Amino acid sequence: GWGAEIAGNYWTGVIDLAFSLNDAELIEKATAWVDAMLAVQRDDGYLGNYTLKTDDIYDDYNAWGTACAMRGLISFYEATGRKDVIEAVHRCMLWFCEKWAGENKTNYAGEYITEPMLFCYEYTGDERLLRFAEEYTEYLCKHDVFRYSYRSFLDYPLQYNSNHTAGLGAQSRLPALLYAATGKSDYLKATAKILDEVYDKATHITGSPVSVTEYLGPVSSVAETEYCSYAFYHTTYFYMSYITGEAKYGDRIEEMFYNGAQGARKKDERAIAYLNSPNQLYATVESSSAVGDMQVYAPCYPVSCCPVNSVAVLGNFVRSMFLSDKSGSLYANVYGPCSVRHNGAEIEEITNYSFRDEVKFVVKSGSKVDLCLRIPSWSKKYSVKVNGNRVKTIPNANGFVKIDRGLNAGDEVLLRFDAEVEIIRVNDDCKKHPIAIKRGALVFALPIEEMWLPIPERAVKTKGKDGKEIVWNWYNVHPVFEEAPVRDPHEMLGLRRDRIYWNVALSEKLTGKDVKVEFVQPKGYAWKNPSIKLRLKGWKAPYLCSPYPRRTFEPFGEKQSVEKELDVTLVPYGCTNLRITYFPIADLPEGTV
Repeated sequence: GWGAEIAGNYWTGVIDLAFSLNDAELIEKATAWVDAMLAVQRDDGYLGNYTLKTDDIYDDYNAWGTACAMRGLISFYEATGRKDVIEAVHRCMLWFCEKWAGENKTNYAGEYITEPMLFCYEYTGDERLLRFAEEYTEYLCKHDVFRYSYRSFLDYPLQYNSNHTAGLGAQSRLPALLYAATGKSDYLKATAKILDEVYDKATHITGSPVSVTEYLGPVSSVAETEYCSYAFYHTTYFYMSYITGEAKYGDRIEEMFYNGAQGARKKDERAIAYLNSPNQLYATVESSSAVGDMQVYAPCYPVSCCPVNSVAVLGNFVRSMFLSDKSGSLYANVYGPCSVRHNGAEIEEITNYSFRDEVKFVVKSGSKVDLCLRIPSWSKKYSVKVNGNRVKTIPNANGFVKIDRGLNAGDEVLLRFDAEVEIIRVNDDCKKHPIAIKRGALVFALPIEEMWLPIPERAVKTKGKDGKEIVWNWYNVHPVFEEAPVRDPHEMLGLRRDRIYWNVALSEKLTGKDVKVEFVQPKGYAWKNPSIKLRLKGWKAPYLCSPYPRRTFEPFGEKQSVEKELDVTLVPYGCTNLRITYFPIADLPEGTV
């Protein structure tokens, strides 16, 4: 069942990427997998990797793993319209309706089967699928070990350690999907409430849900996030975008995608960190506070749910970019360079967002296109111009503005945001309320120069199409700094606090006006070469960090003793792999700014 999860989520990511990019090689690869899947469907309709003779078909992960694969087949059907694909999914869903009827259900991950079931209901109209999804939803209310039922979401406050964080990201969307099929408002209220609670109580300002030993936990500077969470919550926010029409879910998608999800990827895209945190000095086989090697950067960590979900993140984001309503209006839900075809029209979106504050839409073809634009909650002011002329717009209750006239081929719309530097006191469980800094959709961090040390015994070797060997390395990532040129090791440790540059504290009186924004000419890969930087004053806090740590620790005390003022340069969080994001408060003399 776990193997089915891994394969299903990987191929769902590949399929979304293949058709988003219109990449012929990936489409061919995805098509081969779909054809192979359909070829092994059993006569009774079951399409999964459990056998009748040796496996327990009522195992929780049978439904979970199969559901992951069905999502991939449904994505393929949506992209191609191949009827044999949705027919295969339909037969598989009917198998679960029959075999998992009554008490033959589970309460950890098995209920995830209702997601592809509800999509299949949308495409087939088979009422049996809807009845089973409702039956499963009520079953959970009576067997609610993990507080996954919609009644728990509605009736109880979020409890730390109650849920596997990433799993909750997937399970929380199920009531909302059932609402979309039934119109029963409690289902939607349940999803909205639990998502708001996770966001308010257990999510970093980078959009990263906290996963303390993989379970729900409070925010702190070293609280880790499991990479799966980026894919699972992203999809749930996307579903909520199109179910509710509320702009806040687009805000959350961007926050997660442009910050947390990029900050845990090696910039050549050949490794990710299973766990990562806002303040991180090391990413090694012994640096994690959960399981020692979970912060290491690897192409395929043995708990391979996260590597395969890293494949899905970009495809998820692209699918989130535009929505449409029943009238045919087109909604720009999240921003980035792309093009979209809709009702015979083609629109190109030209932008360096989120590193810049302007987004241009050029109508390449079509006529009378109704375009609606999301106004992020962080943009207190904005302006819209059509063909160079400013137009008056008023955001609707959901946070979108509509261009009053239909757009035609040759029209251009320029949307400009007012992004200001925000100084945020983080609501952490340690009650230290460190300082974090945002501008627009981006969180900024102090980058720590990295030393990438391959781990030869864990290298994965494959062969390319040309037959040449390709090495996929695991890495221990250490901070780079210059040691003091002294002979005595104890003296070296004492002087190290003066040589390291990440023991920085900030004044609690710091304001956005004290921060200078510097735009840099874009060059090469956006996440490797930051095109925007922030410059500000900080304070050297020599005793903030242990002189010889192997992992990153929560700072001691609410305020830090400081020595001298520093010039500090911050870059977007997504451009870092090691960094300081939550800065402690400098203990400054009275009257010092």
